[in-house]
Amino acid sequence: MIDLKTMTIQFIDGEPEGIRICRVEGESLVTVVVPREKLAQAKALPELPHRGVYYLLDENHGTLARVYAGQTTQGLVRLDSHKAKKEFWNLAVMFLDNENNIDRDVLDALEAKAIDYVRTHGSYETDNTASPNPHISPYKEQSVERLHEKVLWRMKALGYDLNRQEKGPVAASTFHTKKKGIRGLGRYDKNSGRFTVLAGSAIALERPVLKNESAINARKEIFGDSCERAELPNDVQFQTPSAAAVFVLGGSQNGWIEWVNAEGKTLDEVYRSTE
Repeated sequence: MIDLKTMTIQFIDGEPEGIRICRVEGESLVTVVVPREKLAQAKALPELPHRGVYYLLDENHGTLARVYAGQTTQGLVRLDSHKAKKEFWNLAVMFLDNENNIDRDVLDALEAKAIDYVRTHGSYETDNTASPNPHISPYKEQSVERLHEKVLWRMKALGYDLNRQEKGPVAASTFHTKKKGIRGLGRYDKNSGRFTVLAGSAIALERPVLKNESAINARKEIFGDSCERAELPNDVQFQTPSAAAVFVLGGSQNGWIEWVNAEGKTLDEVYRSTE
């Protein structure tokens, strides 16, 4: 006998890597995949439930560098504070239902399971520093186990396997810059020394580049002669962190100082000071 499970995926605006709403036949749980830069658009979607668990991911083509798990009773609105306070994530995956199917006790227990799992599985870093231990009625334990299994299955089906062990080093954590109100995101490859500016980064085209041919050429190729601030449509790799910083910020920049991680440590502190 063939055991089948059917998951349908709706692509908002037809974008394969944009906002996605996923449902599994016979299950009430709704999965919403939200790229960070699409949060405002996602919050405007109607008729989505508000209660469940979510994961914030530092994700690059299925490879997870960092994960944070939490719970929400506000639906997608919960992500507003994370967008303001947590710089590392570029994708959120939420698992939502109504309060009749996920009551307060089940929600607390499901969150505890999600946090414990990301702390003990996979080869990514996690921002969850401790596993909560809420009380759960023995009559509800099976429901929590089944819900968690459904969550893990959907994450894996979507390409975000929380149990995957990477063979090589885990992808570098995300670095960012907020100089002059400009929010750029990128990753550093220690082996090659190259720095990749990530899609969705704000590029300060109003500030011209000074004496950096690679940054000048990359701007011209992607944005033409525009002088208005724009969002980077695709990842762009540079030979050095400084070239990447100049590309984003304009002017003349020291990328080892301009790029910082979620803890506020510069690229120099993370990769040079420890050697």
